Amino acid sequence: MKYTKNELWYAHKNHIPVLGHRGIKAKYPENTLISFEAAIRLGVDLIEFDVNVSKDGELVVVHDCKIDRTSDHQGATRDYTLSELKSFDFGSYFDEKFKGTQIPTLREVLTLAAPYQSLLLNVEIKDMSHDTVDATVAMIHEFGLEERCVIACFDAEIIRYLKKAHPEMRAQGFPGRYMQNFTEETYDCMFGMGIPIRGKDCTDDTVKADVAFARSRGILAWLFCADTVEDVHRCISYGCDNITGNDPEVALQVLRELELHS
Repeated sequence: MKYTKNELWYAHKNHIPVLGHRGIKAKYPENTLISFEAAIRLGVDLIEFDVNVSKDGELVVVHDCKIDRTSDHQGATRDYTLSELKSFDFGSYFDEKFKGTQIPTLREVLTLAAPYQSLLLNVEIKDMSHDTVDATVAMIHEFGLEERCVIACFDAEIIRYLKKAHPEMRAQGFPGRYMQNFTEETYDCMFGMGIPIRGKDCTDDTVKADVAFARSRGILAWLFCADTVEDVHRCISYGCDNITGNDPEVALQVLRELELHS
């Protein structure tokens, strides 16, 4: 089934979009080209990834502002030049068979994604500065991908800045209790809302209330992370607008069996 770029963002009667979290985080080193390539092959509708900045101002894709957890080196991403970051191993922390996997730049990820016309991109700003937002948006425009991207951040001030400085861009926030620098007007800036389904406060009633609130504000309800069959069925029961998975294959299998993913 073919949709326009705008329609791709919405759930349809026979199609609930599925998002691969950091690619396929459960099976590959997160936020790497190999992880994104696997997610694309699998047939996800969206991939999510995180943007940080190197010492020499290059936009790199890595979740944490420090590289300790996902590489063989320690320190802040901003402590190293791109050349230095590229020399580090971002794969063996996950499995030795991925030893030598490099950190990707935002340019490399956009180059990979651009040819897939129906693939949407959830770009989360981790280096929470206006300069990072501006540089990220500029590169998205360079690739002509603004209609296929949403910019996400847990800092509400960044979401408000994005919509003021770049009103053409879609923004994704979260329920206010999860965001720093939150104000009620932040909801007016949101195209989508990331709603967690796991955690001590993520009861059925709480998630249903979050979905209902998002809908009342005209915001799409995007649920994360559903990695079991039970989780996926919960998301469907809540009336979600998309489903995020660390292992998106689970959601794809369930939805296809129910004829809810074309």
